Amino acid sequence: MFGEVLRGHRRAARLTLEQLAEVSGVSARTLSDLERGRSKGPQQRTVTALADALALEEVPRKQLIELARDGRLRDHWTRPSGLCELPRSVEDFTGRAAELIWMSELLYAQSAPGVGVVGLITGSAGLGKTAFAVRAAHAVRPSFPDGVFFVDLFGMSQRPLASADALGLLLRALGIAEAQIPADVDGRSSVYRSHLQDKRVLVVLDNAASEDQVRPLLPGGGAGRVLITTRRLLAGLEGVRRLVLGPLPLQESTELLTRILGERAASDDGSSLAHLAEVCGGLPLALRIIGNRLSSRPAWGAAELAARLESEDRRLDQFTAGDLKIAHAFGMSYEQLPDSARRTFRRLSAIPGRSFDAALASVAGGTSLEEAWDALDDFVDLSLLQDSGAGRFRFHDLVRLFARDRLQEEETEAGHKAVSARVTSWLLRTFQDRRLHGERAGHEVLHQRPDVRPASDRRGCRTRRNWSAARAS
Repeated sequence: MFGEVLRGHRRAARLTLEQLAEVSGVSARTLSDLERGRSKGPQQRTVTALADALALEEVPRKQLIELARDGRLRDHWTRPSGLCELPRSVEDFTGRAAELIWMSELLYAQSAPGVGVVGLITGSAGLGKTAFAVRAAHAVRPSFPDGVFFVDLFGMSQRPLASADALGLLLRALGIAEAQIPADVDGRSSVYRSHLQDKRVLVVLDNAASEDQVRPLLPGGGAGRVLITTRRLLAGLEGVRRLVLGPLPLQESTELLTRILGERAASDDGSSLAHLAEVCGGLPLALRIIGNRLSSRPAWGAAELAARLESEDRRLDQFTAGDLKIAHAFGMSYEQLPDSARRTFRRLSAIPGRSFDAALASVAGGTSLEEAWDALDDFVDLSLLQDSGAGRFRFHDLVRLFARDRLQEEETEAGHKAVSARVTSWLLRTFQDRRLHGERAGHEVLHQRPDVRPASDRRGCRTRRNWSAARAS
């Protein structure tokens, strides 16, 4: 109905589609879709622009606006249900206030013509990227009357969801008839972008695998928004707004653990709960597992479980609750690596101290310096390592335990002892060499402020820290 009325007004004004597009600012393609009935309920600002361009009087103008509103309502209520539905949000979601503000700002973000607004959330396994995206999507749902959709792209599986299949799901969820869905990716992507052009839609693409997978799923402009979560950095994506999700602060970690436990938390000592939260390292998945273990075993005390977590040799095994297992989450990223990179990754766990550089990584991995840099880039890209800046890298404590577990499981005892010996020997030689050739300079540097040390001296101090940790172990 809307399309027929619009066509009648255009013809009465003696305008072609291209001429109406030029004076209204609405694309000719969108106008064609409207007149053919492919889009029955355009947004009010689109209808207003068309009414102004056609110089409609009050009565026909009001009729056109009401027809568009009725079309939007029919489209909403006749849209297939159960397709790409947003998962439920967890009731005890905690923290992320600054990140939720970032999400709300994404609603009102402006972009260049023809470029859709896309938010990209990255971070390591266990940080709650999906939980955050779902929570944020529920919070802003009223701002997207044409629909909020969710698609799991299975990016960490051996067979991620193909772009064509994801587009098929989304197009059917948007109400596109099967007969109108093209067979090829480019065709589906074109229909998808055209359909989003005048709709206020939010699409959550969870667990993305690569740039190639998500590019066909990005809007080409208009009112729609896309939110992507991924463990990978997806550095090749252009024109996206990035949010790096980090661990929760200790206070929020303790609060989340307390909320998971509910009434049960009152029977536990506050310091024991804080200690448990600290051992979890700010990972919501780890906090969830620990909280669920305590909740499902009323006879346990928080202090008792904290005591079990004291031993690093047994700590990783304690992060299991039913089908939740922290090692499984890390293992999905580990399986994405080629064999040579896996070997380097697990051998990095033999390095003492809290951080290391590429030179020490090459020693531990038994690789060249260039190969070590390539491997470190892969680890950072998969969020298995944290880039501390100035050429230094570090593990999250639980990821380091996972890497050490892989080293013990996948290499012989003689093999991982050889790695430790090689690292210790290199640290000793480096430490002695620097003492022999730079003792006086090093002595002078130690009395300077840390923030004015030359880069070479900072590296020397870090090597001494690695060596001190090696002696302590």
